[in-house]
Amino acid sequence: MKQVILDIAKEMNIENIGFTNILNYDYLEHSLNERVKKNYNNELEENNIKKRLDARNIFPQCKSIIAVGITYAKGYKKINTLDKGLLSVVSLGEDYHFKVKSLLNQLAQKINDNFKNEYMICVDTSPLIDREICKNAGIGNYGKNSLVINDNYGSFMYLGYILTDLKIENEILNNKCENKNICNGCNICVNSCPNNAILNDGGINTKRCVSYLTQTKLYIPLEYRSNMENQIYGCDICQLVCPKNNKILSMEPDNDYKELLVDFDELLSMNNSQFNYKYGYMSGSWRGKNMWKRNSIISIANLDLKTMFEKVQNELKNPSEMIKTYSAWSLMKLNKQKASDILHSNLKYENDIIKNEYKKLLEVDKLW
Repeated sequence: MKQVILDIAKEMNIENIGFTNILNYDYLEHSLNERVKKNYNNELEENNIKKRLDARNIFPQCKSIIAVGITYAKGYKKINTLDKGLLSVVSLGEDYHFKVKSLLNQLAQKINDNFKNEYMICVDTSPLIDREICKNAGIGNYGKNSLVINDNYGSFMYLGYILTDLKIENEILNNKCENKNICNGCNICVNSCPNNAILNDGGINTKRCVSYLTQTKLYIPLEYRSNMENQIYGCDICQLVCPKNNKILSMEPDNDYKELLVDFDELLSMNNSQFNYKYGYMSGSWRGKNMWKRNSIISIANLDLKTMFEKVQNELKNPSEMIKTYSAWSLMKLNKQKASDILHSNLKYENDIIKNEYKKLLEVDKLW
């Protein structure tokens, strides 16, 4: 059965595929609880840890898991720009959730032609720990940045898997794939992380991670904003500096990566329909226009685009408290004296939340 599935995957040009019968992840419960105690978890994760610890919680008849890693970012070089925002390369082109789900659907149907089974397809949206499943299936092993890294393809992989009621015999049956020290003494990603989110002994404090900060709807502390640079969605730094990705990044580019650039002036002027028309097909658009707008306002300050001062000032009239909050900070970075006068004059018109934010900015001697 396993060989038939491998042959089908080969015909479909799926190069990185693995299998696991490990369905219970109780062995991770302590480490997950420790992350919560240390405040390393975030609101984008499933809060119910118990729900994450067994594949049968979401697919009771599950007996095996077929996992895949689909490579992307061939030949990518980070685009250095002085006047535009930047999306993570994971967001390039059609939303990878749809692409990988479509591929897994085709694979599952072809398997079903040979071996009738019930199955469930997961691509980054289940409460389960995707990386642990893919690691156990032999797709790769954890790097210090907590990403799954494959010996041949590095970490630039879209991950997905099929939960099936087929019992697929496997050499690591009922034995979790051991963590290997694939990084040895390398600390390049640790030292390169803008907000020091990667821990020296491996793992992530997600509350500091720039990729998380571009997606969270929670308040971003002042000290984390400047290190977000011009990122509108996601962050690729820890992957771009990783030696394990040299092979994929040195390949011939297979995409026009200029699509990852975002024009600030255009974005700040867009309505929701225009945003969805231009960016709605991308995976990074899931958080919506206002989140991109907030991140653009932060980026404008980080790039010191003083010509955008009036455009950002107009956002102080935005009904969104979030947009007002970051616009005030951005203006203070662009022109502290001018911005101080504007915030002082606007204080009497704002609610208590915005007033407190303005006062905090006005009282801070050094914002950066």
